[in-house]
Amino acid sequence: MNTHRLWVALVAVSAGASAASAWDADGHRMICRAALETAAKQIGPEAPTWLTGPDSRAMISDQAVVPDRWRGTRVAQLTHLNNPDHYLDIEDLADFGLSLKSLPALRHEYVRQLSVAREAPGFKGKPMGGKLDPELVQGYPGFLPHAAMETWAKAVSSLKTVRVIEKLSDPSRDAQLDMARASARYNLGILAHYIGDASQPLHTTRHHHGWEGPNPNGYTTDRGIHSYIDGGVIRLHRITIDDVRAAVKPRTPDPVSPWNDVTAELERSFAQVEPLYALKKSGDLDREPGRQFIIERLADGAATLASLYTAAWQASEVGPRDIEDFVKYDGSAENR
Repeated sequence: MNTHRLWVALVAVSAGASAASAWDADGHRMICRAALETAAKQIGPEAPTWLTGPDSRAMISDQAVVPDRWRGTRVAQLTHLNNPDHYLDIEDLADFGLSLKSLPALRHEYVRQLSVAREAPGFKGKPMGGKLDPELVQGYPGFLPHAAMETWAKAVSSLKTVRVIEKLSDPSRDAQLDMARASARYNLGILAHYIGDASQPLHTTRHHHGWEGPNPNGYTTDRGIHSYIDGGVIRLHRITIDDVRAAVKPRTPDPVSPWNDVTAELERSFAQVEPLYALKKSGDLDREPGRQFIIERLADGAATLASLYTAAWQASEVGPRDIEDFVKYDGSAENR
């Protein structure tokens, strides 16, 4: 049994073949750790230890794995909400008259446009529902950029709460401050997961579990390629955080319109779908070209995530009005 097939067999036994994540835990943690280190440099001396210190890096990077843990809980409402947040099948947007450039930035406006297109005569997109789709997810191209942006905004809010409480410097708020910092770490970790997903090319395409449809170049149709990219290649090439860290190329953060950073990450990742399949076909995926390909994808995700982290810090800067409003609406000390 070759390395690829052995890895697929192990994944099927341990996790179930139907669970499709982007990067295994090691990949998500490496992206997150490299991003936190890069963001700390971008933020500079004001970067707080509670956010960038070793313990916090460990907590946030472990939190980056959590959305895949949600996928293991078989509750219809959670599956319906969570699973499409992990991908965007960019080719399938055309069935709805959309593209990555014209994608609505608001989730419910996007859903409205999908619904209108689905009801139009002659719609040729994927069917939704039936025995194989009881949670009604297969007809959606995915919501990855929306999940990322919504989580980024939550991170901004939670960081601002921390910074307000810190400025109040009130010992009676110590527990509140601890919880606020935990909330910020939580949201930053969840954001790391979605950006990590975006950096995995197979989470941007309908060809996520082997090549679908016309296949003139004879690319693999093996469904196991997804799990192999997620973790098998990382382990085969012994890729480490040092490899990812060295390859990160920091970007200028945009605290006003980070949606563009998210969609740009998806666009770069989508451009690597066919090159990835070509590497698999040639056998170079298991050799040095494949190693460099995976490192570059992990590092690209880390650079985008670092930019979003830095932008969130910049957007969470606190002014006098923020402090006044917080105190006004926070309630009494007795109830805290």
